Amino acid sequence: MAIKTFTLAEANAHIPQLEQLLAELQSVRDQMVAQSRALEAVVQHASGNGGGKAASEYLLLLQRFNVASKLLNEIGCELKDLNQGLVDFPSERDGQLVFLCWKRGEPRIEYWHELDAGFSGRQRL
Repeated sequence: MAIKTFTLAEANAHIPQLEQLLAELQSVRDQMVAQSRALEAVVQHASGNGGGKAASEYLLLLQRFNVASKLLNEIGCELKDLNQGLVDFPSERDGQLVFLCWKRGEPRIEYWHELDAGFSGRQRL
C-alpha cells in the first residue's frame, strides 16, 4: 500500500482540525490520568460488579480518546508527540519522501525534516 503524501497546501488545510483533535486528545488523556489513580482502588474493590460510575466514566473517556485518534489517523498524518502536539505529514521534496513538520500552536507548516531526523532535524521550508 502506497503512503499517502501531502502537498504543503493540503497539509496546512488540516491544521484547524488538528488543533481541535489534539486539544481533545490532550484533555481526555489528562482526565484519564487523573481518574486512573482513583480507578485503581475502585477496580480492586469491584470484584465483578463492573466498577460502577468511575469505571463507566473512564470507559467513556477512553471512547472519546479512541474516536479522536481514529480521526487523526484517517487524515493520514502521524502524531509524533501528544505533549508537544507534534504532527508529521508525509510529503515529497526533490523526489524524496520527507515529513512536513507541524507543532500545535504554529499557524501553518513552516518546517520539514528527513524521515529519520525527527523534530531536532527540522529545517525551514
